[in-house]
Amino acid sequence: MKEGNTQTNKKRPTWKTVLMWIIFPVGLFYSFLGFVYKQYRSDITTKTAVITTVVFAVFMLTFTVVMILIATLAPSGVAVRITVTSILLALGFTAAFAASCTLTARTMLSPLKGMLERIDKITVEDMSARLDPVESQDELNELSMRINRMLDGIQEAFDRQSNFISDASHELRTPISVIRGYSDLLARWGKTDESVLAESIDAIRAEAANMKSIVEQLLYLAKLGSFQSRPTEFELSEVVKDIVSAYDMTSVDKTIKYKAQKGIIVYADKGLVVELIRVIADNAIKYTPAGGHVEVSVTKSDGMAEVIVADNGVGISEEDLPHIFDRFYRCDKARGRTEGSTGLGLAIAKSIAEMMGGNITAKSVLGKGSKFTITFPLISEKCRQDGKANEH
Repeated sequence: MKEGNTQTNKKRPTWKTVLMWIIFPVGLFYSFLGFVYKQYRSDITTKTAVITTVVFAVFMLTFTVVMILIATLAPSGVAVRITVTSILLALGFTAAFAASCTLTARTMLSPLKGMLERIDKITVEDMSARLDPVESQDELNELSMRINRMLDGIQEAFDRQSNFISDASHELRTPISVIRGYSDLLARWGKTDESVLAESIDAIRAEAANMKSIVEQLLYLAKLGSFQSRPTEFELSEVVKDIVSAYDMTSVDKTIKYKAQKGIIVYADKGLVVELIRVIADNAIKYTPAGGHVEVSVTKSDGMAEVIVADNGVGISEEDLPHIFDRFYRCDKARGRTEGSTGLGLAIAKSIAEMMGGNITAKSVLGKGSKFTITFPLISEKCRQDGKANEH
């Protein structure tokens, strides 16, 4: 609130105040207008017309006074005619000027009324309305465009929040029901039946771990929507090599192959790239049976860096493939829960890839394996040299 008040009540620079009061009538007139506009509500058209008309009237009054002074030097009959003519001309020109100012201001500012009417239609229940484009290349057109961009951002954030609440409530309903069911079972027979006690504890612990994973990934997805990435230049093959080496040591029952081209430089958030590749690699290893193999390669194509993760695992059916990047979608619901899958990993991967200007695609044949291709914008050698030259 303090910050807002500071901006609203921003003081006028001292030099402007001094200049206004050196030219005393200007300062007095400005203060009077400020007082009137604070006391009485009026639209911008009226304010503009009044200010310009008063300024013009002062000019015409000065002209009339000068003409009257000149008339005093002329014969009496001529002096009267000059005086009357000057007054009539001053009044006529002032009236015509006021009318033209009012018409001009109303024409120029008419889009504001349409903006206000359209803004009144925008509500939390329906945020689809947008301001109509202003058919002029001026500040009003820029204002309408910026307001529409702002509304797009607000709607996106609102939709993200709604999806988060809907997804969380939907997905957490099952583990909560399971925990409650086993809690009731414990209350009835767990004190006397050790097998029921052991089964209930194991089930509650498993569902609690599942809930923890869901909440963490949902929060990660929500954070991605407003995440401020910190991009840096790095060699993609080195990063992927480190990730593959870690999986190679832990997945001893599967063969993990790695090949890469050198000198593939990308400009991206390194932490997010690592998270993205881990999601895809982890998925490939998880759904590849013992004795199978996973191949990871880094290459470049059509000005893009590519990371390809291919496996000979269980694969994905043709019906499921278009939906694998949807939140909470599991190709096999039962298998997903058994493997500890929340159905959020690929949705996170997709969000990260798009946030960095890349993309992720998948090809798969059920029972034969899957192939995921991740693309990133590639930094050419020329761009790198230009960047270094600019630094120096």
